[in-house]
Amino acid sequence: MTQFVPTSPLQRGIWFNEQLVALGSAYTVAVTAHLRGPVDVGRLARACTALAARHPLLTAGCHNLDGLPWLAVGEHPLTLAVEPAADGTVRERVERACRTRFDLSAGPLARVWWFPLGNGGGVLVLAAHHLIVDGRSKDILLRDLADRYGPDAPAVAAQPAGPGYTMPPEHLVVAATEYWWRNPPRPVELPRDGGVRPGDTVVRALTPRTRTRLAEAAVALDATRFELLLTVLANCLAPDDGPTSIAIELSVRTPADADRIGMYVNELPLTLPTPPTGSYAAALTTVRAGLRELYAHRTVPLAMCRPGTRPFLATAAVSVSYRRIAPGPVFAGVATTVDWSAFNGVARNALHVMIADGEQTHVTFQFPASAGARRRADALIDRVLVVLDRSLTAPQATLVRPQEEPPPWT
Repeated sequence: MTQFVPTSPLQRGIWFNEQLVALGSAYTVAVTAHLRGPVDVGRLARACTALAARHPLLTAGCHNLDGLPWLAVGEHPLTLAVEPAADGTVRERVERACRTRFDLSAGPLARVWWFPLGNGGGVLVLAAHHLIVDGRSKDILLRDLADRYGPDAPAVAAQPAGPGYTMPPEHLVVAATEYWWRNPPRPVELPRDGGVRPGDTVVRALTPRTRTRLAEAAVALDATRFELLLTVLANCLAPDDGPTSIAIELSVRTPADADRIGMYVNELPLTLPTPPTGSYAAALTTVRAGLRELYAHRTVPLAMCRPGTRPFLATAAVSVSYRRIAPGPVFAGVATTVDWSAFNGVARNALHVMIADGEQTHVTFQFPASAGARRRADALIDRVLVVLDRSLTAPQATLVRPQEEPPPWT
């Protein structure tokens, strides 16, 4: 039975952008899991069905009703597509699945693939439109899918299918409007040619030594891991003159939403004075103060504060997302390796930095594809890690500015 549920202001912003131009896979959110060992495909398919029962949003379609989007929950079953692939072709097929373009008018908004390999294992891909999932949703979905694959799957109630996030109260909108009047943003407008740019990506993992220093510095400097990492990024990405604007993906989840999938992310730009001067600890203080001021307005979409703002894919040319990832998931009887930063193949701004911080810490740069951009991104991400390690080791020392050729996104 189909149930129509309203969308939140954040969801309506995504939907509106999709109506204006062809965005391809710009709003596709994907996660992949390499399962090594004998996998029972029938049990995996049944787990997908149980997953959809737990999270009804996975069965939704989207319809325009009197000029507003509504989610039609129960319109599309979530099924497991099994596509045998040789070792030489599985990577290409996985990339294609991660870059799926979801048609909002036709549906479905979520899909699951299983690419079996000759050893009894394979690669699992779960992809969905950003209208119904965010980064935290990937953790929830893989964990719940693994639980339902096990022999003793828990019997739990379905999560509500509503938007979760609701309209912020008027006093918060007024306060946010005053804040953005003092700090006018410059969002990245939708492409005027009606399309998005192909993207490329480079990935690095923090060494165990750097992760240890990160944990120690968080205690010594009374800062979050995100604040420590963002301070170094802001330093390395800052232009030689003028302020730095970095869009921050902020969660608007409440404790009641902890186990629900959905779109609970509000991206807002943070403006910092540049170039940073003094020590890393001093720059950290500036970044922390700017973040704390921004956090007060995290529940208010930017478009609500600035009438006439053009539709945008990002609220700044450079954006950053950070997620703490819990251990797991554990699929019974098989070893699991998860790629939490699966790339959808599209560059939505000049540079997007993804930080996945769990049992390992991976930093991913996503940027418009070109031969020169990849070379510069490789050099810059390596430089960021060098400056990070040096800054964590001696936080009172002068913060070092990169000397290499500046990347195009600065």
